[in-house]
Amino acid sequence: MFDRPTAEAILGKATQSVSALGFCHVGACYLVMDGHLLPVANLMPTAQHHDDPQVEGTDTKGTSTGPGWRYALSTFRDNGELNGCLVLHARTAPSPAQMIELRAIAAPSAPGAVEEAAGPHQRAHSAAVSDAPEVAELDDRVRILSATVLQLETRTSIQNALNGALTAPLGQMGSRESLLAEVLSVLTGRSVCTEDGFGNIRAAVGTKSGRPYPRPSPSDRSRTAQLWLAFGLPVQEPRGLVALVLPATDVLGAMCLVEDGRPYTADDVFALEYGTRLLQVELSHRRSIAQLELKLGRDLVFELVSGLDEETAVLRAEALGYDIRGPQHVIVAQWQPPRTDDTVAVALRRTLRELQIPALVSRHSDTTLAVVTGEPLDTELFTIAARTLRSATGAVGIGGPSRDVTQIPRSYAEALRALQIRVHSTDPYGITRYDQLGIYRILDMPGNETDLSGYVEEWLGALQGNDARRGSDLVHTLAQFLDHGGNYDDTAVSLAIHRSTLRYRLKSIRQITGFELGDPETRLNLHVATRAWRLRAARTN
Repeated sequence: MFDRPTAEAILGKATQSVSALGFCHVGACYLVMDGHLLPVANLMPTAQHHDDPQVEGTDTKGTSTGPGWRYALSTFRDNGELNGCLVLHARTAPSPAQMIELRAIAAPSAPGAVEEAAGPHQRAHSAAVSDAPEVAELDDRVRILSATVLQLETRTSIQNALNGALTAPLGQMGSRESLLAEVLSVLTGRSVCTEDGFGNIRAAVGTKSGRPYPRPSPSDRSRTAQLWLAFGLPVQEPRGLVALVLPATDVLGAMCLVEDGRPYTADDVFALEYGTRLLQVELSHRRSIAQLELKLGRDLVFELVSGLDEETAVLRAEALGYDIRGPQHVIVAQWQPPRTDDTVAVALRRTLRELQIPALVSRHSDTTLAVVTGEPLDTELFTIAARTLRSATGAVGIGGPSRDVTQIPRSYAEALRALQIRVHSTDPYGITRYDQLGIYRILDMPGNETDLSGYVEEWLGALQGNDARRGSDLVHTLAQFLDHGGNYDDTAVSLAIHRSTLRYRLKSIRQITGFELGDPETRLNLHVATRAWRLRAARTN
């Protein structure tokens, strides 16, 4: 049983003997302990031989910076067990006689016998000839060990390069993902793309365009995920070799070595797998930060819209990196079908960041709230949010500006009114600002519920009674007719009825109410009454 000092002594003697030969030098030392190769730095020679090729020449793998010849020389103990390994470098391959000297150094020996093994060439040559079968067996073992060491060196360099991408300055790269993709492209010599959880390309390196292949469909991504989970290996797809970032049940992203017609090597696969693990660390960290910000922001937004003193609001907002001073607007959003998770909140946050609008975002039940700085954009905000959610079946309301923290609850109430009016309008999907409500702002003023109810009863009471008795929908028909400016075709389309059916309904409305719909004054009052009727219906829902 050899202890470590004895094993290091054998390896150290072999290192000294190799250094004395002069035609090669020791590049690395490895000690075999418990079946593992452990690097031993303290056994390295203090100075390199003058023939050390350094960065000149070409190694056996064809790299531009390695030595011309590399060799893994194994050392053995007295009982024939593998003791360690020396990685040797030289400008050119040694001669047969020199190789005999090397093998003589590696032969099983006690620490004191290594000098004798490194004796005259003739004595080493005789020993090598007499033990030819043993030498052949050693050759095989050395070749296997040499290949293993070279593979370890290659993969260690891959790991070091990719690890550096997590801490290196971004420079011209826009994100850590882009830097990882750049390093992976250099290591593999291939074009590399990273994707988000939906298959959209987030970074592309070495490609002629930002999208070298179509976005995979949900079914394609599901199939890739199933193969990835089943085999734990990158999946060969038409677009290339794909590895997923799949820490649990949700796909956070993917890395792809783009197909170029060349076969993928084992080192390519290793680099892709390791790069994907690092991407998982980055994306998981990013998601954790986003979830934490959402939680902290959710608490603060709820207190802001409920009423929070300015001093406390300023301190808590600054802790989140948000400036609550100055004009603020409150935005509320709902999507259909109702979503009670954070998908709308995450999409609204991403939208506001893309528009470079500072914001605090929260969610309450199926409604998403945001307190934003400055003047929020209109159509562009809804367009980007709908694209992010891949659904335009949403409504957004924006309250009026609040000059200080104490006015945020008022902006929130206005945003809710704008949202409800949009939801119950002829076009329920889109964005509505409170300052663009027009007559609705008068109809929806607090404290006028009694007068408004009497006004609606005066102009629509007869129709409401008829609808209640017969189960008809004449009030809604009238409202649509007036909203479309009396246009028969547009009204029939919005109600999904035939033009002749609409004419029949309008005739019934005239008969029941006694009103002449062609009279401008009558139409104005009826239009206002139907708008008020919608507001009352929204409040009761």
